[in-house]
Amino acid sequence: MLQQFFQAAACLHAAKTAIVAHGRRLTYAELHAEASRLAAALRRRGAQRGDRVGMLLANSAEAAVTAWAILEAGCVLVPLHAASRREALLPVLRDAEPRWIVTAGELSASLAAIREGVPALAGLFVWAPKPGSESVIEWQFAAAEASAADAAASTVAAASGPGETDAALAALVYTSGSTGEPKGVMLSHANMAAAVRAVNAYLRLESTDVIYSALPLSSSYGLYQLVSALALGATLVLDRSFAFPARSLALAATEGATVFAGVPTMYAWMSAAPALQAHDLSRLRILTSAAASLPLEHGRRVRERLPQARLYVMYGQTECKRITYLDPEDFERKPGSVGRGMPFQDLAVVDDAGVPVPAGGTGELVVRGPHVMQGYWRKPEATAHKLRPIAGDESCWLHTDDLFRIDEDGYLFFVGRKDDILKVGGNKVSPREIEEVLCQIEGVREAAVIGMPDPAWGEAAKAYLVLREGAALSAEDVTRHCSSRLRGFMVPKAVVFVRDLPKTESGKVKKRELA
Repeated sequence: MLQQFFQAAACLHAAKTAIVAHGRRLTYAELHAEASRLAAALRRRGAQRGDRVGMLLANSAEAAVTAWAILEAGCVLVPLHAASRREALLPVLRDAEPRWIVTAGELSASLAAIREGVPALAGLFVWAPKPGSESVIEWQFAAAEASAADAAASTVAAASGPGETDAALAALVYTSGSTGEPKGVMLSHANMAAAVRAVNAYLRLESTDVIYSALPLSSSYGLYQLVSALALGATLVLDRSFAFPARSLALAATEGATVFAGVPTMYAWMSAAPALQAHDLSRLRILTSAAASLPLEHGRRVRERLPQARLYVMYGQTECKRITYLDPEDFERKPGSVGRGMPFQDLAVVDDAGVPVPAGGTGELVVRGPHVMQGYWRKPEATAHKLRPIAGDESCWLHTDDLFRIDEDGYLFFVGRKDDILKVGGNKVSPREIEEVLCQIEGVREAAVIGMPDPAWGEAAKAYLVLREGAALSAEDVTRHCSSRLRGFMVPKAVVFVRDLPKTESGKVKKRELA
């Protein structure tokens, strides 16, 4: 069980700092004690094994305590994005039907406003400052008293202990995927433990590492930073966001971060910002990039600016955490690749009939292994579509809906989402290929390409660009650059300059909103 890894780390590293977040520092002993108190409180209020418990908290020491406590209580962790609006939060709550939600004082009012829409919700646990002290935080129960039946059941649960098995659900992590419909990815303790062991092994993480993360704990990438750190006995520096990069990098430098978990948006800023040189990041030894495709040019610039750090370009999905990684030594030898698969899994690139394609071919990436989810919560049809056999193998394979090219050495190159591929005059065009060329333009920080109706071609490429501060470009400049590097039908027919690109909490561009 995941909490057993955490408890072992707490025994080995009791006096060591576990969490640094917004002026608070918790040792492993303190973190364990706080988590045990909250777990006991959940049980006293009637939380049963397998109950879903929501966590609506920004990155904080309280969030780390809460995640551990929910697992220790034998419940299922449902991380919720703290910045979600009511219209985005309500469908998730209706689907997950959490019995309890642990939140913060400033967020409890918005939850109270939607409680009527979630009849299964018994109450909230609200973190609030302890009377007489601003530095100590404690939970306060804010709900009706439990019924006599609930009280009796909780007494039995507390006496018998959690009693979970590795096959029990540990978390429901919500993802909208390509449809926009929230789906709860069911991850067992065994799924998450397998993923953590594999990723920690190939990154060669150590208990002495200090991991910096501004990734929200409601995202798979962010949640696993917490799980990985606590399983190792490492220190996790939790930042609320990367909205003010100079401040965030100052924090990473001050805390002596050795590992930096980032998404392409962060590396786009770091690849050109003069402020990067103003901070001593010499202790950084590992950089990780996931959640979206890292443009090759941004990766090269970051490597030049932080030459002592090893950059791991990775690919995965919420449904299985991680599938591939590119060893830093292969970055220039296999430019643009997301690497090869992790050793304990099976993967293949298959055509529409589920038949593996030959080297040099393009198809959908499929994978199977102990890290693959149990399915989508209460969505059997979506589960059956995602977990299904391939030609010649009746076992369940996770179908990623992502297209990859595989070379003769087994290295994978991301082509695009199946539903993102453009059809221009009978030609299939990968937006990723155009975006790579756009990011080579001096002054371009981010690029996104979608399709637009075209009377001649049926569909044409439309580019959205975010420029670096102080950069000046015209649509003609962009078209000229692309025309010299792309085939004519791939050159964007329209170029739009925007201040920012709409993104999910994990850093992926919301192309549906651009469309």
